[in-house]
Amino acid sequence: MDEKVIWTNLKQQGIADLLSEKQGIKVSRAVIRQLLEKHGYRKRKAQKSKTMKYVKNRDEQFKNIAKYISIYKASGNPIISMDTKKKEFLGDFYRDGYLYCWKKIMVWDHDFNTFARGVVIPHGIYDMLLKKGYINIGTSKDTGEFACDRIQNWWYNYGQHNYPNAT
Repeated sequence: MDEKVIWTNLKQQGIADLLSEKQGIKVSRAVIRQLLEKHGYRKRKAQKSKTMKYVKNRDEQFKNIAKYISIYKASGNPIISMDTKKKEFLGDFYRDGYLYCWKKIMVWDHDFNTFARGVVIPHGIYDMLLKKGYINIGTSKDTGEFACDRIQNWWYNYGQHNYPNAT
């Protein structure tokens, strides 16, 4: 293996074919899989972690957040994080991934919103102390009012029971 090669988008058969074509070495996909595993190659997604610009005082905001988290942890108050994901059309639309089913599932070949039966807005709240997540699926507009309603719903259904001494 060439230590300078850190990634490839070739499939195992493609590597085997190139070895045969360029080096005259005939190997099976199973051997390629074993070699990749032996040398630490795994199928991964690229991670967005390198920044293209320098931001002055970048670490200060995270240190400030960490300071407040430690203060809140000691207070007995909940610490939650919330996020809204992109709107999804409801209907027979293609979604990446696999699922178990007993027959073929037929879906539209394009995701035109005119074929949608509605829209859903996935919204999550994560309880950082209990390490629990709560998912809401909304159908209204994604507004500040919607987000506040979700926090209020979380508080009445979970927060006040899990944090009876919260202020």
